[in-house]
Amino acid sequence: MSAELIVFLLGAAGLVFVFRRYLTRPGRHEFWRLWAFVGLLGLACLSARSWFADAGRPGPLLSWIVLALSAVLAAVAGRQLRGGGRPERGIEPTTILVTDGIYRHLRHPLYLSLLLLAAGVWLKSVSWASTGAAAATVLALGQTIRAEESELEAQFGQSYRDYRARVKAIIPGLV
Repeated sequence: MSAELIVFLLGAAGLVFVFRRYLTRPGRHEFWRLWAFVGLLGLACLSARSWFADAGRPGPLLSWIVLALSAVLAAVAGRQLRGGGRPERGIEPTTILVTDGIYRHLRHPLYLSLLLLAAGVWLKSVSWASTGAAAATVLALGQTIRAEESELEAQFGQSYRDYRARVKAIIPGLV
């Protein structure tokens, strides 16, 4: 058994343990986010041996740019969510709907950062297996967004419906 497989199995078991209370609630965004994190872990394990190989070539170089963009976006969005949303703990759930800063341009910048993370890791080692893991991660993130949209609408009501009508979900001007 390879070291990467052992890390994946232990990491996935750890994620399932942390998210265990959501395993019986597939309608919640945390359920789907768990599987997105498992997909990201799988991608990282599949590409582990190539992270620092050929760093000057276009593919690996592009992957580092996408990964850096993902990190910056996550830091900015997380800071704005924590500062403006008055979360009960961590960065969610917020008690105030955040609609300024980066949230003026897209509703889910943190999920966009995870999509960019998946793309950056996938670019490290493109294969059939990593493409499958990336696709599964994207699907899980899509379900996460759909579930969270319902939760936010239930929490914030008309304010969220108005916000959703004027601001794209993850890509300004497109989606």
